[in-house]
Amino acid sequence: MEIRPLAIGRAGIRADRTVEFLRTRQGIDKCRLADRAPALGRPAAKSAVSRIEPAQRRCGIDDLVVVAGALRVSPSALLREPTAA
Repeated sequence: MEIRPLAIGRAGIRADRTVEFLRTRQGIDKCRLADRAPALGRPAAKSAVSRIEPAQRRCGIDDLVVVAGALRVSPSALLREPTAA
């Protein structure tokens, strides 16, 4: 049986865009975001962050929670459409 990766859906793409929006709005580069992850309970490589934002890598729930913590926002904030407000 061939293993095929699941496509990233609309919610995943929205979360990816929101991560990038919040990260750049806060002036945090990808390295700094990845550096914050181990203290929150899950290591993250800069390459993983780099692949999440353009939706080249799925962001699982554990990753979502850690990224939200690194950005100092609620995980649910990553599931909403990014806004300038």
